[in-house]
Amino acid sequence: MKNETRKKLEEIAQRYAKYGVTLIECMSIYNSGVEFGISEESAVIGLRLALANKFNEHEYFTSEDVAAVTGETVEEINQRIEENKEELMNNGSIVEVSSPIPDLFN
Repeated sequence: MKNETRKKLEEIAQRYAKYGVTLIECMSIYNSGVEFGISEESAVIGLRLALANKFNEHEYFTSEDVAAVTGETVEEINQRIEENKEELMNNGSIVEVSSPIPDLFN
């Protein structure tokens, strides 16, 4: 595991510590994803999504995050966002092509 990945897992564990989530649990979920064959980046994103869903929290994903999971290019993701922006906003989604806060969740 890369140091950068471990740091991300530590940050996730810290955000969800109020629910009793530990770094060991985060690492276990992450490792399961990697062992299943998904990329390290996708495993981190999947962990964030799983914890957010389980604890009814909000996580924000960049176009780069979505592209890493879907296999599409960032440009394709941005195009889909633009094409569906009105519908996404009507559903309560936050739609920004790029985050105004660099490295907020990276």
